[in-house]
Amino acid sequence: MPSHHSLVVLFDAIVLVATVLVLCTFLPAILSRNVKRSIGWYSLMTAWLVYSLSYGLLIGRQEGPEPPFGLCLFQTLLVYAVPPLVSTGMTCYYIEFYLIVSGLRSGNPRPYSSWRTFWLVVLPWLVFFAIILEVVLLVFPGKRVNLVERAGNNFYCHLGNGIPNLVSASTVIANMVILLPLEVWTGYMMYRNWDVFRRLSRTDRQIFLTVYLRLMFCTLAAIVAFAFSMLAFVFPQPDTTSIVYPTLPIFIAFAFGTQKDLLRAWQFWRPQRPYGSIIFNSGSSNIDITTNIYTSWGAVTSESTTTSGTASQIQKPIATDGRLLGTTGTVILSGVSDPEALSTTTPGVAEKPSTADVLTASRPLVYFAEPPSNIRGPQPQQLEENIKSEHDRQSESRLPFSSPSSV
Repeated sequence: MPSHHSLVVLFDAIVLVATVLVLCTFLPAILSRNVKRSIGWYSLMTAWLVYSLSYGLLIGRQEGPEPPFGLCLFQTLLVYAVPPLVSTGMTCYYIEFYLIVSGLRSGNPRPYSSWRTFWLVVLPWLVFFAIILEVVLLVFPGKRVNLVERAGNNFYCHLGNGIPNLVSASTVIANMVILLPLEVWTGYMMYRNWDVFRRLSRTDRQIFLTVYLRLMFCTLAAIVAFAFSMLAFVFPQPDTTSIVYPTLPIFIAFAFGTQKDLLRAWQFWRPQRPYGSIIFNSGSSNIDITTNIYTSWGAVTSESTTTSGTASQIQKPIATDGRLLGTTGTVILSGVSDPEALSTTTPGVAEKPSTADVLTASRPLVYFAEPPSNIRGPQPQQLEENIKSEHDRQSESRLPFSSPSSV
């Protein structure tokens, strides 16, 4: 059985390791211009950094004389507020990921809502300050400052009252009740709609999978937090099992800090290149989508659109004799485009597709309209076969996203 002093030293070592690992995850995203993350990611990492630091405020003052009251009170406020902060932050990040997956399935990969983004980022911090206010109200109105004390395990300061512990544990449990089923449902959605994800670029497809797997790894931390929150109802006072609390950021650091672009950012002596994805886009930037449209007279128009449905560049098809043609006729869509943008630049398309149809199509889509009367070209059926053959030769359908810029 290790001595009490050894447990305190072990606790401090875990806190320091966790803090360093979270910083190693956070700093490349801040300092490297080639690392792109959403504002929700930055908020979550900030929350975990605050979590790690809060347990280390008493290092060097855990044994011997009582620590200064101000320092002990400050740590008391934090240690009750950070578990709800990170659990709510994880839940909001899961919700953000779920909305991206759900939007991609329905044809809008990154449905942007400034208010939704705002609340997903702000909500964890509102919970954080609400818990701090709760502890302050328990301490000062009744002049119960004597409740602020160093815990019996000497790891950190706490309040000699079980109410804050129960409130924090209840908040964590409530978040886990939302988070765990949401993760299962997101995985089910990805499995059922794998054909949609298969049509993403290789980079985006890999990022979706790895982020989901990393979030599953974070679930280990969530399950540990859930279990210890349940124990808090049975054993409200801290004991030696509290040594587990500072280990949770280590799970997070390994889950998020081992992504390829973050590891590459530490290799500053090597040439750097952006590694962006739709999932890391903050929502304020448009994503460019390029589409090739084949017409029944053998011409091709290259269309670049944005997720907002605005056509940004159109190259008209050219006939064999060099004349500029309109974009009516038999249109075969190879790739992915915004149907609204397509319909505005292809008058005469008989029936515009829905975005979901475009995303889930197993072959190039064909739409018929009347071609110019003075143009001769291959028959629609023949053209469809030609384009389908070309489509099948490609290793994968491409959806080339531009490198998004995050806030």
